[in-house]
Amino acid sequence: MKIWKPLAAALIAVASSGGAMAADQSPAYVGVDVGARINGNDSPIYRAYAGYNVGNTAWLDLQQVHALELMVFTSHANTPKYVLSDGFVFGDERIRTKGIGLNWTTSTKLSDNWSLTSRLGINRTWSTVRYRYETGDSNYQRTAMTAGVGLAYKLTPHVSLTVDVTYMPIRITPDIEKTAPILGTGLRYDF
Repeated sequence: MKIWKPLAAALIAVASSGGAMAADQSPAYVGVDVGARINGNDSPIYRAYAGYNVGNTAWLDLQQVHALELMVFTSHANTPKYVLSDGFVFGDERIRTKGIGLNWTTSTKLSDNWSLTSRLGINRTWSTVRYRYETGDSNYQRTAMTAGVGLAYKLTPHVSLTVDVTYMPIRITPDIEKTAPILGTGLRYDF
């Protein structure tokens, strides 16, 4: 997607500005991250999200901020190519996955700079497999859950570096589903 590079550049520029903006923050935030499945045999997953803080609570005397978040994500990969002894070729399919999710997030303030984060929600995934040696494409859809936990470190009053582990299964075909957790890192900007 063409939006990833400009979004990342904008967030990096804001992070390097040293927080010159006003200290008052609105309840809205945006973020981007990139992740890969922990088993190491999958293509990167790119995510962008926007959220709105809906309330504050306390847990064990730690401040918590709760938010509703809309997330979009995409991934693409090629499967291995196989050539049999009789010259028959199969595999080498192009797989494109995209999706949207709605999450409930919680950020628990551990210190002035560190927060423990969590995400729980539902996502809808659309996958297209383009067969290189056969005609036509196959399309698959799936609704699944999203659950994750991570850490956020404030680089400036508005920008945080995030790291998280997320369970977000993605169905590629009726027979193939990617279920290993995703380890991701990115930037979040609080307005």
